[in-house]
Amino acid sequence: MAMIDTAGTLVFAAVIFMIWTVLYKENPLYKIISNISVGLALAFWLKGGLDSIAKDVVSPAIFQANVARMVVLALGLMMFFRYYKQFSFISKWPIAILSGVGTAIAVKGAIPSMILSQIKSGNFAGPDLYTNLMNIVLWVGIISTLVYFIFSFQRGRVTGTISRIGQVYMMISFGVVFGQSIYGSSVMVQMTYLLNYPGYYVTIIGILGLIAWVLYSRSRTPKPAVETPKEQN
Repeated sequence: MAMIDTAGTLVFAAVIFMIWTVLYKENPLYKIISNISVGLALAFWLKGGLDSIAKDVVSPAIFQANVARMVVLALGLMMFFRYYKQFSFISKWPIAILSGVGTAIAVKGAIPSMILSQIKSGNFAGPDLYTNLMNIVLWVGIISTLVYFIFSFQRGRVTGTISRIGQVYMMISFGVVFGQSIYGSSVMVQMTYLLNYPGYYVTIIGILGLIAWVLYSRSRTPKPAVETPKEQN
């Protein structure tokens, strides 16, 4: 069991380092591990999707005569008519239903949580100066970000300035989210595979191999020819 755990740690550390090699430049190690990752993820989600369809849709529709599942199965099968040009119009019905229902659910959930809740909590007047300043920062961020995403009118000097402020707000937000994800437990736990036993052996070998690859690549790069000045007649 201990040997299996050690081998798994080595493999995990090697995979992390192979992915990080793309930070230098694209190379065969990164291509191998990226293709393996995409293939495994696709196989995993495809198997899970087929199992879910067979268990939750096909089986109730056929063996239990569930009318709702029959409708869902029929709509799903109608999607495949897109592959036949003369019957492709049939596939538009399930796409329209899926788009309409998905949009309605998204809007219903987004308006209360993302708009109404901010309006309720973002009052202009607060009990102290700090709260008032934070309210101003909040409302400036909301308005400028909304202006940034409105593309139905041409931006002038004022609206262009407001949209750039919204862009700054979004950059700060994305940076904070990215920093939290890096500082999160999952990333930090993965880092320990490269720093603890036996993963640090992979780290040392990987760094030495990367240095050797960089030196080898530079030695193979042809040097530019030095032009000699032409002789004057």
